[in-house]
Parts: sequence; structure tokens; C-alpha cells
Amino acid sequence: MNSLKKINFLLLFTALIQAACFAGVTESKWALASPDGKLSINVELKVSSISYNVIKIKNGKAIKVIKQSPLGITRKDQDFNGNLKFVSKNKVSVIDETYKMLVGKKANLRNHANEQVLTFVNDKGSKLELVLRAYDDGVAFRYRFPEKSGKTYSVTNEYSAFKLNTNGKAWIMPYDEPSEWGPAYEAYYTNGLKTGTQSPTEQGWAFPLLFNTDGMWVMITEADMNTTFYGARIQQNTDNGLYKIRLPDAAEGLGTGVVEASSTLPWATPWRVLVVGETPGTIVENNLVYNLSEPCKVKDISWIKPGRASWSWWSDHTSPNDINKLKRYVDLAKDMTWEYSLVDANWNIMKTGNINELNAYAKEKGVGLLLWYNSGGPHNKVTEQPRDIMNDAAKRRAEMKKLQEWGIKGIKVDFFQSDKPNVMRLYTDILKDAADFHLMVDFHGSTLPRGWARTWPNLMSMESVKGAEQYTFDLNFAENANVYNTIYAYTRNVVGSMDYTPVTFSDYMASTSHTTTWAHELALSVIFESGLQHFADRDSAYHAVPVYVQEFLKKVPVVWDETKYISGEPGKYVAMARRKGNTWYVAAIEGEKKTQNLSLPLSFLSKGSYTLNLISDNTTGKGFVNSQKQITSVDKINIKVMPKGGFVAVISSK
Repeated sequence: MNSLKKINFLLLFTALIQAACFAGVTESKWALASPDGKLSINVELKVSSISYNVIKIKNGKAIKVIKQSPLGITRKDQDFNGNLKFVSKNKVSVIDETYKMLVGKKANLRNHANEQVLTFVNDKGSKLELVLRAYDDGVAFRYRFPEKSGKTYSVTNEYSAFKLNTNGKAWIMPYDEPSEWGPAYEAYYTNGLKTGTQSPTEQGWAFPLLFNTDGMWVMITEADMNTTFYGARIQQNTDNGLYKIRLPDAAEGLGTGVVEASSTLPWATPWRVLVVGETPGTIVENNLVYNLSEPCKVKDISWIKPGRASWSWWSDHTSPNDINKLKRYVDLAKDMTWEYSLVDANWNIMKTGNINELNAYAKEKGVGLLLWYNSGGPHNKVTEQPRDIMNDAAKRRAEMKKLQEWGIKGIKVDFFQSDKPNVMRLYTDILKDAADFHLMVDFHGSTLPRGWARTWPNLMSMESVKGAEQYTFDLNFAENANVYNTIYAYTRNVVGSMDYTPVTFSDYMASTSHTTTWAHELALSVIFESGLQHFADRDSAYHAVPVYVQEFLKKVPVVWDETKYISGEPGKYVAMARRKGNTWYVAAIEGEKKTQNLSLPLSFLSKGSYTLNLISDNTTGKGFVNSQKQITSVDKINIKVMPKGGFVAVISSK
């Protein structure tokens, strides 16, 4: 029996056993398989409660990667948990579409899945639909209230959970406590924590969650966040490996906004997403968050131009007050052929010069400007300016109209501090209005990407990470950034563009000097994907590196046609390849603070001969070595990567 027939036989056998147990009675078990038949989400109705598990077929063996886990949801007016009866199921439908992304790890995506809707009623006769999707690399589910009503309904609780074997490891981030600066998804990720360990704070765990369990890799997150819902997370208590959904904290956003989601009917929740694979490559390469999100709502996207940007704030926090300092970074962008220069907080109260003078100067140089804004409003008390504009629809649109007239290319909006529905709505309101006025958007101090970049392709990037700005005030980050950087490649950056602001060779100050090598920092321009890549170091640092490094930074893309995981594990190292046109960029970074002898296959290359241009660390880690050689797809990159080190390679056809 060949492998495909064996897999189909196993799935059929499982379905027959389930059906036999319930022959002649109301249907109570359902299984939805992926297009390749190797992954399934399985739902059960038992004692009026619904639950599910996820099974992966590996080497002919069925592995239950998600154990039996509860489902259910509560509205303020009615409960849909523990009081359900099955009504109907629709015929399995096949979703098979292609679409393009302007940012991300792959330009042309295929959304291919099987979908089924199970309909239940509660004890009051109201309907709840459980919508299931099964992909080859993951599964997803969402709740839908299908009835029609102009009345407003509120979701007050959700019982969805994810049960994993506690013998596994987890790479997850504690959710931030409400504060002047948070939540902003800027806590430290764990590194191989035992699955089932509770969060160190009552705020719980943030999405995405990454696990290695039962020989499988599992990532959990959410997608298709709409304007009515809250951004969810996981409760603190995860006893026996049960990770339960929880709502935002009432104190988020300085207490403004309600916690509960509200809408008229019909109404659907965001998707709960589970990426499942045998290697970390499935996690790194997947695009389920985009596949599950609403298609593009912007008719004309010709004006949206991802690119690279210089940024003065990292090396000099007061630089937006001085046009002469800012001009140096416009000049840097011009010299490096970067498309943009970002002007950060308080540019509107510039002490030397003004923004109109700088804009005119940038236009002469052929450099587009990006301008910073405070998102508040009453949901934050950060005083940096401009503020009290982006939260008000009339003021926001008037400001954006002015920016369009000035020729400004985009905005960076900061300090959201909440995942309540009112703030989640603010994100999409900003994106929608910005699209009307042809402005690209970068969110900072923000929530996690949840698929908006497909719906609103003017969203270039989001921070939601402890990034390079931490070098300016966080000693622990400076010492351990190499570890976190490897984890980000398998977690945060998997679910959407990440504005880490990479490639800093110099130290912000002696007390927070970073210990990653220069080649490690250079490699981040490939390892980390962002539609706007803000290169954070001072202008003098980029002018001081060798010409071949400057040439690399002048050409490195920010959007990719294809991404391939090569090898590695979170916290240890990551090696990946990204393609733009006919050119491949290969990069690796080290996370264990030890020498890594890597042998990286190049089997992703097509047949033919190529030139490999390699930039690696010198013996001090504060410089570079450049080498070239001819290669083919059967060759490997054999390289010794020093502790906290890395390399980049450009592979071009002859």
C-alpha cells in the first residue's frame, strides 16, 4: 500500500469507527481533513458541550498534537457553552484562490483549504456556527452568529482552549501589564520553557505561542481581526497544558473602552489559528494569517511602495528637533539609495528649522519622508507630539489630506496600549483613512499583526517586539539579543512584518553596548522581514563600513518572492534563504553564545552555476570578511559562525 493510500485508509478508518459508535443516533463527531489528507481538526459534541482535537499523520502514525480541548462562547444575552444541540452541517467546500501580497515572505500566495460549517442551537433556540478550515500546514476555527438582527450583542467570554502534551517545550511571551508604555508586546520570550508552565504574571501569555511537542511543531495565534472584536490572549493558568483564551484587561488604555466585543448580527469572531508541521520550516514559511484574513479593500495600490529608510532617533533621541541633524539622514538615504527617511517624535515643535524646509530638502534629494504620530487620545498619556489627532476622525482626515498635499509618503503611529475593541477599531480606521490619502502606515507600541496587511496593503509593518531600540536603555537585551533574535524568526516575525529597526553596528552608549557581532547585525536585514525596513544606526556608522557592506545594504530587498527555511531551532540558530527575482539572499544568526559549524544545503537553487558573495565576521566580531566562489545547487555553505555571530550571502546566477 503506497503512502497516500495508507493515509487515506487511516483517515477513513478513523471516521468509520467514529460513525459506528453513533449509528442510529444524532450525529456527534465530525472530522475535517486537509487537502493532502495528513492533518485534521476533529469536533465532538458530548453532554451538550463541544470540543475538538487536531491530528497529524506522520510516517503513517496518527499524532494528536492538540488534545481534546473545549470550545464555546458567551454573549451577554445568551450562553453558547454546555447547552448545545447539533442542527446541521454543510457539505465540505474547497477554497482555492491565489492573491498577491505587497509585503511578507512570499509575493504570490495560494489559499488552499477545505472548509466546513457545523451549526448548533442553544437551549433558547439561538444558532451558533462553528466554522472549520483545514490546510496542509494548519487548521483554524471561528464562531459565527448567523441570525440577522439590528440589535447590538456583546461577547463577554470565550471558552476556546488549546491542550498540549506537557512533555514539550514552549517559546512564548508573557503579556504586558497595563502601564504608561504597555501593553505593547515587548516582554521577553521564553526559551524552551516546559509546556504547561503558567505565566509569571496574571496577564497571561501573548500570541503567537510556539511549541515543540510529540515530535511536531505547533504555533497558535489569531487572524482576521475585525473592527468589532478584542485582541485575545492566553490565561495565566495553563495547568496540564491547557492554554485558555482570555479577554483584555479592563485597565488597558488607561481604562478607556469596554473589554467586551459588540456587534449586530450576523457576526463572526476572528479565526483561532494553529500552524502544524514536522519541522520549524512549516512554521517559518507558512502564510495562514494572511490566507485567513479578508481580501484587499484598496482598489488602487500602485502608490504603495515598500522600501528602506534611514532613522535618526536611535542614535540621537533629540534629533527631530534639529533640521541639520535630520538632513544628514536624508543624505544618508540618498547615499545608500534607500527610498525613505523617518522623522520621529516632536518634529512639529522643531527648534531649528521646520518640517516644510526638511520636506523640500528631501524632495530635492529624491527621498520620501515618513512622519511620526502619537495615536492618543485618552487611551495613552504619552506627551510626545503630534498627538490628539489620529484618534479623532475629522482631525485625522484633515491631517492626512495635508500630508498628501505635502507629498509625505507615510506615517508611523505609536503608543496604542490596549487590545480592547475601541483601539482595535482605531487601527483599521487609521489604515482606511491613510489609504484614502495614499499614505503608508507603520504601527509602533502596537498589538500583534493579525492579517491586516492583506486587507489594507498600505500597512507596511508593526513593531510589537522588543527590538533594537532596547539597546538604548535595556542592559539585559543588549547582552542577550542574539538569543531573542533567533526566537523572533520562529515566532513574532512569522505572523507579519516586524519593525525591529535592525543593523546597528555602533553602540548607543557604552553602558548598553550590544554584544552581537557586526555580521549578525547585517544578517538581520534578511532574517527579519518588514515592508518598511528602518535601518537604525547613525549615519557615520554606515559610512564607515567597507564598500562591499554598503553595496549590500544599497541592494538588499524588503519584499520577497519566496522564503525558504534551511535549518535551525529557536534559541539556537536560524538559517534561511529569501529570493527576489533571480537573486537569493541567505543569512544565519547564532543564538547559543557558542561557535556553530554550519553546513547549509543549497538545494533550493535551480540547476546551473551561481556566484556566491559571502560576508561574514572577522576574528574580532567588529568587522567583516568578504569572499566569492562559484557554486551549484548540490553544494553547501560550510561556515564557522562565531558566538553571537552570523553571515549573509548573495547568490546570483552567472
